[in-house]
Amino acid sequence: MPLKKFKSPELKADIDLDIIAVHAQITAHFMAWCLDDTFSSVFVRQPELFSVSLPKNVESNHAEYYWNEVETSGQMWLIENKGNKGFLYSPKPRPDFWVLMKNMEEQVELDHWIKKIHLISKVQTAYIFPKSKHSKLFWLTALSHL
Repeated sequence: MPLKKFKSPELKADIDLDIIAVHAQITAHFMAWCLDDTFSSVFVRQPELFSVSLPKNVESNHAEYYWNEVETSGQMWLIENKGNKGFLYSPKPRPDFWVLMKNMEEQVELDHWIKKIHLISKVQTAYIFPKSKHSKLFWLTALSHL
């Protein structure tokens, strides 16, 4: 009888993030530009795609942008949910992008960001991804900079 492989959905590290899920059927480059235009920020594309192993041992690559602000201790990333071989998070409602924020409490008021993201014409919706569901984002531990 063959053995079944089980993957734990629990994060292996304590990663304290605020996460905004964004639904906008546009390219990652255009989403980064829209955020830059809306918040006077600068998101820079990582030269290499973010690669993660999805279920069934499928390796998928996803666009990743980082917030280029050296004068603060906080960090922020924009990550495309759909990669070349699958989704980082596939349950519905399935976001198109993730905005990850680490130590950004002093620079970013989440409710204000959500309201301004909703004003972007190409965005259908945006919301704070509940912390109770962060453990379902197994791919967070694959981000080398966290």
